[in-house]
Amino acid sequence: MDRQLAAFMAVARLGNLTSAAQRLNLTQPALTKRLLALEERLGVVLFDRKPRGMELTAAGRIYLRHANRIEQEYRQASEEIGILENAGMETLRVGAGPLFHLRYVAQAFSAVRKSFPMLRLDLVARNNAETLPMLVAGELDLVLGTVEPLASEYLLRVIPLLEVEQAVAVSEDMPCADKEVLSPSDLAEMHWVGYSQVTGSRELLMRYFSQHQLGAPQFAAQTTSFTAGLHLIRHSNLAMQVPLEIRPVVSGEGLRVLPVFPSLGRSAAGIYLRESSQGIPAVQAMNRELCRITGAENADIQNASQKRPNTPEQR
Repeated sequence: MDRQLAAFMAVARLGNLTSAAQRLNLTQPALTKRLLALEERLGVVLFDRKPRGMELTAAGRIYLRHANRIEQEYRQASEEIGILENAGMETLRVGAGPLFHLRYVAQAFSAVRKSFPMLRLDLVARNNAETLPMLVAGELDLVLGTVEPLASEYLLRVIPLLEVEQAVAVSEDMPCADKEVLSPSDLAEMHWVGYSQVTGSRELLMRYFSQHQLGAPQFAAQTTSFTAGLHLIRHSNLAMQVPLEIRPVVSGEGLRVLPVFPSLGRSAAGIYLRESSQGIPAVQAMNRELCRITGAENADIQNASQKRPNTPEQR
């Protein structure tokens, strides 16, 4: 990548000349010289030099948006050329939220290994907010999660897999656990675990309570771990919002996952991947297996910049 562009991006991201120079293994005067040369070439000032660091100007913000896309094009070009040189891969790196990593990833990977017996799996069990930046940076090969819009410079594609229904997980000891479907009044009597890794999930429940005149939900606990949330439910008679599709995984473990009517909400989920990695055989095989086991065998690859779902879900 162009040295002046690399210098600009380092300063833009770190906001500090000293830190950026260390990142690029340059002296600070050498880094400053590259920035000044870039500004002279473009005929604009890209940074305001502040006492506490470097701040992008309006022109700098525009240039950063295009620079991000240039960086992605550069990285993905290298990836595509690498595929020509070496069609295989040793490790498939997958980021997945709770629904995907608990229910679908193991089954899909097991099937893929029949064709690629030496393939290893590196699974990052986190949500989109953490895994999508890793995918863009080339640190993951696939991300499985909620379908949401992304900036065009990310050069990502998405394969929609399924519509996910929001449900409620409760202990088998709860009085409502024998029901097939929960009502709004059932929810009003519960104490809740908030799963904080999904932006807006707490607000979703509060909005549902407000719409049905249930007062405010009573949150007894909050966790960044989905598995820890399930343990809290099992042992503390609490409740937590979960995808209905996770029911086969937790049934028989002291928990019940119940739908709600009227519904808490639905949203789309699928596979994110870089455009440049679509030709990797192991990636293609993993995509096919995920489509097969979720019933989305005829899914087409589409742009990831789709309309944001109305309700955030735990994936």
